[in-house]
Parts: sequence; structure tokens; C-alpha cells
Amino acid sequence: MSRPVDKLMGSMPTTTTVPQQEAFRLSAYLQISALISLSMWMLLFLPAFLTQKGWSSQRIGWAMGAYFSVYLVVQILAGRIADRYGNITTALIGAGLGVGGGLTYLVALKWPDLIFLARMLHGTGAAMVTAGAIFHLVDAVPRHLRGRMIGYFGLPGFVMLAAGPFLAEFFQKLMGLSGTFLAILGIFAVMFWILGQLPGSMQREDLPSESFIQGFKQNFFRLRSILMFSLVFGFCFSVWQSFMAPAVSRLGAGAVSVFGLGYGMGAVLTRLGISQRLETGRRRLAAISSLVAYGACLACIPQASHTWQLSLLGLLGGMSHGVYYPALSSIASERFHASGTASAMSLYISSSSLGMFAGPPLWGALTDRTGYSWTFAAAGGMLIIATLVFIVTEWKSS
Repeated sequence: MSRPVDKLMGSMPTTTTVPQQEAFRLSAYLQISALISLSMWMLLFLPAFLTQKGWSSQRIGWAMGAYFSVYLVVQILAGRIADRYGNITTALIGAGLGVGGGLTYLVALKWPDLIFLARMLHGTGAAMVTAGAIFHLVDAVPRHLRGRMIGYFGLPGFVMLAAGPFLAEFFQKLMGLSGTFLAILGIFAVMFWILGQLPGSMQREDLPSESFIQGFKQNFFRLRSILMFSLVFGFCFSVWQSFMAPAVSRLGAGAVSVFGLGYGMGAVLTRLGISQRLETGRRRLAAISSLVAYGACLACIPQASHTWQLSLLGLLGGMSHGVYYPALSSIASERFHASGTASAMSLYISSSSLGMFAGPPLWGALTDRTGYSWTFAAAGGMLIIATLVFIVTEWKSS
């Protein structure tokens, strides 16, 4: 049986030492994680553009959710795709689809209805690229460290959350929305180049013997409570991801960027610090309980009257996210079926994507009827209730 480091490294030139190989591979995957997140966070202003085109909040919600509709389906299948065709091949196909999405965004400047197709190509590409990276990282470490590794893989995303809105504002001032769309195209082109530097074949040797349906059932029943909770988090998370820009537009330029900066800083600080002390035993439930504060922050976003208040809300929300995700991932990884790690990872990741797909159109419909204050309050209240129910249930079962 090959060692974990061998699984992570694949075949590399014999002149390169194992530590150098490992550093090169890890660096490439973290860069890819950062670029995927950057491509998503730079589009926080897309709803404002569609609002100017006269779109209703519900229709905007469907457009934003289109990304996660295909991301969800592709992520569920991604484990099997990567197993059969190799992780790098899978990721390269995804990067190519992402380039197609960037081109479609540009055409949508003239024909806005193409935003739906652009979002779907974007989501498919992001899902396949992610599958090519995270499965190898998870397979390369012991089971008790998988939650931490998943957390580290997501860490660059929080850095990009801080940088993305600032870059989007810069490109919009420089070239209008076409500047942002060109940046999306460039991001996927860079990812394609990075992936091309990695070993060409990374097909797994330990292919699962059971069918996809069998592996799905085995992992679904072992993870069902975690999947449901992750779905609710994604559902509530989507409210600010989709409607932050129009909800705080009265505060002027820079409001979204300030929130994103605070969120990213909070997540990075806790992910690199206290989260490592909260990833075992019942301390994980304490980390997950911080989502009660996250829900309160969601409810307060439309009530902010100054940008510094948004920055504080972002900081608190990011700190909560920074400790919640590794803790939940650690619990989930303990329940992965031994013969279907990739399938289990696909299910786990896609559960929050399902919430982020279903959330925008439903929150948009509620916004059309009640306004942003009630919508954000409903999302925050739902997350608080779901967190308390999950904590109590896990406490009793453990």
C-alpha cells in the first residue's frame, strides 16, 4: 500500500525531493483554492447590475442560484469522475469550462439573459477544479486531521473574500462591469496554466468497488444530520452573498468591501489560531455553537448605519465561520464510509451548495414582499434555531 505522501505527490521527476514535491503540490492547490474563491467573490456586485436592468429580486436570486444548481450536481458526481479520469484531468476540464463561463459573462453585457448560462458554466468549472484538489489533500492525511486539512484548503477563500470586493470595485471603475468579467476569464486561464504544471495522470488506484448509488446510500445515512445542518447554513449564508450589495447601497461605495475585509480577517485569525484547539471531542460543538452569533450578525446587516458597523459584523461573522467549518468537517470525516471517501466528500461539500442554490430565489421572493430587513432577520433566526437543534441533538447522541 502506498504511503499518504505518495498519494499526495503522484509521479514527479526523480531529481525533485519529496519535501519539494509536497511544497509544490500544496502551493498549487492553495493557489487554486484562492482563485476559485476570488472568481466568486468578485461577482458580489452582479445583483446591483441586474437591478439596474430592471430584474426583480426573485429573478436575480434565480440567476445567482444558477451557479450552485450545477455546482451541486457536479460536486455529487465529482468523486466518481475524479476516481475514473484522474484528478488533474477533471480539474483541467473544469478550468476550460470556467474560461467558457468568463466569455459568456462578457457576451451577457449585451444580452443579460445569458447570465444564467454564464453562471452555470462558472459553477460547473469551479466544482470540477475543486474536486481535483481537495480529494487528494483529504486522502493524504490521517482521518483525525481531515477536518483541519479541509479548513486549510478553504483558508485562501477568506483571504479572497477580503480582496475580491476591492478588486471588483477597481475593475468596475477602470473598465465597468466588463473589467470584472474579463478578470473572471483571466482567473480560469491562470488556473488552467497552474494545473498544466502538475503531473498529468493522477488516477486513483483504490477505486471503490461498490456502485455510485450504493456508496451514496452508505454515506448519506451516516452523514444525514450533518448534511441537513450544512444545507441550512448554506441557505442562510446565501442571503448576504446574493443581496448584500443592494441591501447596504445606501451606505455608499466601499460598504461591501469593508464587510468582506472584516469577514476575511476574522476567518483567517480564528482558522490559524483557536480553531485548531476546537477540532476534537465536544469542543467541536462549542465551535459550532458560535453560529448563534453568526445568525445575529446576519439579522443586523441591513440595520447598519455606518461602514464601521458593517466591518464589525463582518469580523464577528468571519470569526464564527473560521471555527465552525473545521469543527463540522472533523465530525463529518469521522463518519465517512471507509470505502467511499471521495463520494462522502462530494456529499458533504454539495450539501451547503444545495442551500446556496435554493436560498437566493426564496430570499429574493421574500425581499420583493417585505424588504431586506425582514429577509436578513429571517435568515439569521433560522440559522440560530438550526444551530441550537444540531448542538442539542449531537450532545445527546454522543
